[in-house]
This record gives sequence, structure tokens and C-alpha cells, in this order.
Amino acid sequence: MFVPSNRLEIIGVDGLPEIKEGDDLTRLFLDAVEEGKLELEDGDAIVFTSKIIAKSEGRVVDLSGVRVSGEAERIAKETEKDPRIVQLVLNEAKVIVRMMKNHVIVETKHGFVCANAGVDESNIEEGKAVLLPKDPQESARLLKDEIEERSGKAISVLISDSFGRAFRDGVTGICIGVSGIPALVDRRGEEDRFGKIAQITKEAIADEICAAANLVMGEFKEGVPIAIARGLKLERCERDIQELLFNKEDDLFR
Repeated sequence: MFVPSNRLEIIGVDGLPEIKEGDDLTRLFLDAVEEGKLELEDGDAIVFTSKIIAKSEGRVVDLSGVRVSGEAERIAKETEKDPRIVQLVLNEAKVIVRMMKNHVIVETKHGFVCANAGVDESNIEEGKAVLLPKDPQESARLLKDEIEERSGKAISVLISDSFGRAFRDGVTGICIGVSGIPALVDRRGEEDRFGKIAQITKEAIADEICAAANLVMGEFKEGVPIAIARGLKLERCERDIQELLFNKEDDLFR
């Protein structure tokens, strides 16, 4: 069930150290909340950037150690990309969807269709790259359970990454893992203001939350890797990010 809210607040949580492998993100988050004189509330949706999840999981690669295949060399010449990055993209990809100058669009092993399999060289030391979390859905579930246990609050957790979109320039925050609320809200059967019944509308609520949070978290120097979305009125449930993903047969763009 989705109940529209006339007020939504996005609260950035900063003050976290540079994340490294093995860090306890729950502890660091709760410490930052306390130091920022914030308080968690029941119903809060906590949005984590995928990058701090990935860094805590050791998903940082030193490019000097990447062994480049012949296929990666070929694609690198065609797309004018670093062959080491192309190799990481191939390692993370299920299938290549499209290629053009400086872009390799793939379907990742998670099922996400995105540029460069989410491999990213921003906000990381020179000569290194960050991969997407290994299993962002499971990471979201674990974080939700840990935060709820330690805080005593009923919350949800979303993991956000920046993706492009078909027929649109620029990137926006989208959800790659969610726990505690639905990723997709089916609004078919609801009446509009004129009494007409909705036939096809499903709302990508998890993506909308992550896009809103991204306005606070930013992309580069902002240094706000977590945000709290407050004021949502959503049913609590355990579903899966997969409900947002089209299979190939239903995807109009593949």
C-alpha cells in the first residue's frame, strides 16, 4: 500500500571516515547520527551509496594488477577506454548490450543494465577502481537487520548508485538493493481524481527515494555517503530489487 505524503525530508549524514575493507558500517552510521545530534525514527528509510558498501566489502581493485585479455584489448581500442577498466567490466558482465566511444553498456551479473558494469574510478585513490557490491540486495538486508537491532527502530535500507537512462542525458540515483519496504508499488486498480481506474501504473518507489537522496549526497566532493528519507508512508515488507528489473523479453530497449 502507498499513502502519499505531503512532506518528505532528506537528511544527509556526514562525518564518516574514509571507508575501508572490513569496516562496520552500522557502527559508523550510528556514531555519525549521534555525533550529528540526529535521532532515528520509526519509518526512516536510510540510503547508503553503493560505493561505501563496496569499499567495506573489499570490492576495490588495484588496476596495476589487472591482467588484460585479448577481448578487452579489442574492445578498448574500439571504445577508446582503458583496457584494464574494460577487463573489469567484462569480469562483472553477464552480456554486452551496446558499445560506442567511451561507453560499454552491459547487463551485470546482478541483472542491472548500466554503463561499464558500475565500475567506477571516482572517489577512490588514483590507480584504483571500485566495483558494485557483490550482492547489494543481501547487503541491504544485513544492514537493515543490524541497524534495527542496535537502534531499536523499525527502518528500511536502500543502496543507491548513479545510472544513466534510455533517451535521457545525465545520471540519477537509482536503487540496487532494498530491504524493509517494497521496491515497486503496484497502483493498478486505484482511482484517479475523475474516478478512472488505473490500468498500468506501477511506481518505482525505491528509485524515487534514491534519486531524492542523491540531491543531498551528491556525486563527488560533497562527502555525504548516507541520507535518511523521512516522512514516507509505506508498508513494511521484505521483497526484492528484482521486481524492478525487466527480463529481456519485456524490455523495450533491448
